[in-house]
Amino acid sequence: MGYKQYEPEVLKKLQQEELVVLKEFVRICNKYDISYFAVFGTNIGIIRHHGFIPWDDDMDFGMLRDDYEKFLKVAPSEIGDHFGLAGPDCDQKFYNFVSKFYKKGTEFSTIYNHGNFEMGINLDIFVFDALAEDPKLRKKQIRYASILRNIYMIKNVNFYVSTVFKKGKLLKRLFCGFMYYLFKVIPVTNNFLCKLWKKNATKYHGQSQTVTQFNDTMILESALSLDEVKHLIELPFEDIMVKVPQEYDRILHALYGDYMQLPPLEKRQNHYPYRLKFSDGTNN
Repeated sequence: MGYKQYEPEVLKKLQQEELVVLKEFVRICNKYDISYFAVFGTNIGIIRHHGFIPWDDDMDFGMLRDDYEKFLKVAPSEIGDHFGLAGPDCDQKFYNFVSKFYKKGTEFSTIYNHGNFEMGINLDIFVFDALAEDPKLRKKQIRYASILRNIYMIKNVNFYVSTVFKKGKLLKRLFCGFMYYLFKVIPVTNNFLCKLWKKNATKYHGQSQTVTQFNDTMILESALSLDEVKHLIELPFEDIMVKVPQEYDRILHALYGDYMQLPPLEKRQNHYPYRLKFSDGTNN
């Protein structure tokens, strides 16, 4: 995504709004005994900062497929008109396969969903599905997931215009821009692509002891054993307790190396929005 620094008071206000989203998410999960766990930067934030990474502007959580499906069933009756759900398994879609739990009445629009997808201040839900045990089938499953993600993203995002990686990428951007407009006349719907994605992601459901998220990149790197995601502990995140895998140190070391060391400025990332609206109606 790249990196752009927020004004300190804006970032603090954004993180406070995100914390409200997280508290509702955790409340529902605890009420219905739904398992979830922090992943990626949020997991680092919990261990290294006991809350948000100081420059971070999003939250990442994982769920096993069965827990996620249960969450989709019970959440609508709990959240009313205050929160919403979007993603490949929801009526409301987004420009990628990452599911979103968001606060209505707010807005967090990045350059990628510019003008095409409405999204409030949110947290990301990464669904962890079974990864094929056989190496050849595993490679095929990952490759197909990556192809579907690329198609879906190119269909929904005009990367010729909406990208932070413009330098030295002209031919790639031209190709993506051409395909973006081509998909406007090709009869391929988001629903159809989402069904293909889910069929591939759930193909080995219940047949493997290894799970991963097929929502985004780093599919193989995100792989965890079922044992790791079933043994969770609670740790503080700001003023709330959230769940992380008990083996968080091994998991984070495998993904990031020395994750306790602050990265230099040039390696930091966030999702700085082009349009940001808070629940009190103020904009940034």
